[in-house]
Amino acid sequence: MADTKRPHPREAWISSDASVSSTAGSELVCTYNWKNCDGAKIHVPGYAPIWQDIPLPIRLPKDQGTYFIDQNASRVPEFPFEPLFRATVSMNPSFRFDDVDVLVNRNSLRKLLDFSTGRRQDSFRINLHLVDRTLVVERCERSARELIRGYQNAGFGRSFEGAFTKHPAGLEDSAAHHRALKYQLGSLTCVDRFEVDACYQQKEGDDTEVLTSAMEQLSMGNRKRSYQQRTGNSTDGTNLAAEIKTAKVGKPKNMGTIMPQLWFGRTPWLIIGRHNDGLFEEVKITNTGSQFGDWEDKQQANLRKLAAVLAELREAVEANGGGNCVAICEKATAPPVIGVFPSTVARKAVPNDLRRQLWNSTSSS
Repeated sequence: MADTKRPHPREAWISSDASVSSTAGSELVCTYNWKNCDGAKIHVPGYAPIWQDIPLPIRLPKDQGTYFIDQNASRVPEFPFEPLFRATVSMNPSFRFDDVDVLVNRNSLRKLLDFSTGRRQDSFRINLHLVDRTLVVERCERSARELIRGYQNAGFGRSFEGAFTKHPAGLEDSAAHHRALKYQLGSLTCVDRFEVDACYQQKEGDDTEVLTSAMEQLSMGNRKRSYQQRTGNSTDGTNLAAEIKTAKVGKPKNMGTIMPQLWFGRTPWLIIGRHNDGLFEEVKITNTGSQFGDWEDKQQANLRKLAAVLAELREAVEANGGGNCVAICEKATAPPVIGVFPSTVARKAVPNDLRRQLWNSTSSS
């Protein structure tokens, strides 16, 4: 128990011996779209909004309104990973998490990578659960939503994304597209969940590919499913995934902060809209997937440290008897330190019915 309370300086982490590379590829676990409605309902499979070529220049308003920071935690606070689990049961019924070492959000991986590199960042907290041998890492934000009033400091990112993307037929009521990939992070088998901004197709295509997807509407919370029409096979679309950013003309984006986001999500396309006070004059589309190998070579030491951090976080929870823990990194601490502490909240990470379906063990502890 004492070990779980001891802070861990960054220098104390021993890098993993296993190399970290994206060349082995990834496996699609599931996709889903949150519905833009009251309650917690998702479309399964999901599909990202499709990128639209719009004539330039175009003037767009500043962002304004209430937006999700973490839509999963906001809609399903008791079980933030439940939509992923239910989408997996629907799309990938033979999938099991028994060989998965870590289930995590991309946002948490980015924070832990910053910690591993010693990069200065805001304080953060993550919740840690152990389900059989799988470490479940839950994102923990002060608020799962943010209010943007459209004042002087507001940006244009959400307006740009809304103007240049379109949800495919049958998914017009979508609020966001999420997907989960399984891949190796050194010796660890990880399932990483993240949001995809858009589907970018180099060649002109039509939406019929999306219309042939098998879609299902699932309701969270009440554990009931209501089915929609559609038959056919779902589309992976990993090679079409795109991240959308905006930047002022003459102010280049810092690729050092963007590449981890793209790499962890195996997102090959980066779309940057450049503007002068909301007048968008240029859109640059880059195949960043071709840069993954060079980036991971340069970041190899830090990626191995990240793998070691995740492994020791799992060991810390095991040392706590498998009970829930919280990991906290304080901004004011130099060098960066993560403290792991037993949680005072007795809460499961997975609903019992889903645990029975997705782990071969029948234990519900």
